Amino acid sequence: MTRRLARALLLTACTAACASACGAGQSQAPASGRALFDQACGACHTLSGHNDPRRQGGDLLGFHATHAQMLQLAGEMPVRHPLSQSQLEAVVRYVMALEAGRS
Repeated sequence: MTRRLARALLLTACTAACASACGAGQSQAPASGRALFDQACGACHTLSGHNDPRRQGGDLLGFHATHAQMLQLAGEMPVRHPLSQSQLEAVVRYVMALEAGRS
């Protein structure tokens, strides 16, 4: 193998490793409560203050639950990709902040 070819292969391998590491870091970055709600809850629930017949879970702004109750219910929801405890916290804080803003 020539030196030039070896350098090109090494450079390609390093570039791929760096790109992979960068992408992994981005996917693990904490998402906002709003983004998590849209991603995990928005197919079934709304936060508009009005029930939408296309969303079987109903509107959550009028739910009026405590933080602990909301956290427990959020953890029991059937979602495609289960949320971590910190993600559940972010979603609950987001929903409760919106609800508090309405009062």
